[in-house]
Amino acid sequence: MKISNRMKLKIAIVCLAVLVVLIGVVPGLRIGVIDSLSAIYASVLVNLTNQNRIAANISELKINPLLEKAAQMKADDMATRSYFAHNTPEGKTPWYWFELVGYKYLYAGENLAVNFENSEDVETAWMNSRGHFLNIMNPKFTEIGIATSTGFYKNRQAIFVVQMFGSPLR
Repeated sequence: MKISNRMKLKIAIVCLAVLVVLIGVVPGLRIGVIDSLSAIYASVLVNLTNQNRIAANISELKINPLLEKAAQMKADDMATRSYFAHNTPEGKTPWYWFELVGYKYLYAGENLAVNFENSEDVETAWMNSRGHFLNIMNPKFTEIGIATSTGFYKNRQAIFVVQMFGSPLR
């Protein structure tokens, strides 16, 4: 049986209508679609950070896999244990994560964010906060690692973002 182009168009329109209805009716599907449209991506944050540095005539940061690993471990820890702080509930400092992955540094820094929906809003908030801004624009930092993790913070689902900076020991 051969289906005409007109019939294919009608089928496509019906499928699209069903999808629109499902997005409006099924909360989980609606959230999934919205999440995919408004997400936080480490690569976007690295680009935005470097754009801000270049605009200020500061050299770009290079991605370091050890800093990415340390950032991921810190983000996962906060997401799993539902806290948001530079120090863990037991008092482990940000430098703990650098040491855990074996990143030997001359200079190091950390920025955190939670409860944002997209990369641009995270970067804007960091640039509008003196401490975060100073980390982003610090010419002593040469490397970066960023990670995200989803968990719960203050009884609601949240995305935890960790941005780690470093200058390796030579």
